Amino acid sequence: MIPIEILNAFGDNYIYVVEYGSEVCFAVDPGDAKPVEALISRRNIKLTHILATHHHADHIGGIGTLKKAFDCEIIGPDKQRISAIDTLARDGDDFDLGNMKVRCIATPGHTATGVCYFVTGKELEAPVLFTGDTLFVCGCGRLFECDGKTMFASLQKLAALPGETHIYPGHDYTEENLQFALTVEPGNETLKKKRKAVQQQNQHNRPTVPSTLAEEKTLNPFLKAKTWQEFANLRKQKDKF
Repeated sequence: MIPIEILNAFGDNYIYVVEYGSEVCFAVDPGDAKPVEALISRRNIKLTHILATHHHADHIGGIGTLKKAFDCEIIGPDKQRISAIDTLARDGDDFDLGNMKVRCIATPGHTATGVCYFVTGKELEAPVLFTGDTLFVCGCGRLFECDGKTMFASLQKLAALPGETHIYPGHDYTEENLQFALTVEPGNETLKKKRKAVQQQNQHNRPTVPSTLAEEKTLNPFLKAKTWQEFANLRKQKDKF
């Protein structure tokens, strides 16, 4: 099985590097080039592609340096705001990386042009979803460029994917998200157990990802919302939390 390397940047950002073939890899949302360069040097592999979920600087800040160093192909959703893009990621687009198939899923909400990447392949333990700032472990992204109805629709698209899908978000906000979820469901023992496990992970500086879509549908208040109005109200509460 192919491991997904989880790299940290800026305290709470996650960058992902996936070796998809013999000595070749792709990276997701490299806001900082340095940890990616260090991993590539240590593993003696070549970076061939970068997948960008959205245009915010903490997700694309390392792209220019990495493209110059490796001449890699940049795939992303917004050529106007991510100038280095070679291939536009549009909703429903599919492309192959080795034996892996990557599907682009448009998920406007956090930004107007954000996308997630759904990756499948026999070398993976389970399907993988790189969610950027759309879906977090037990949370979701702030609404900077869209309304609650739009984000709710995007989350519903993700919720329709297979339950075994592993969720790899762009940030580690997990403990705070669980604290908020417990204000919504204070008696939820499964949430309390998850919070305790995450606190232990944080104490040992271990990543709190991935989760699974099935777990998110059980614990994440934003995925459990039944209507966009309920979702929008929860998002307003979280903004003040």
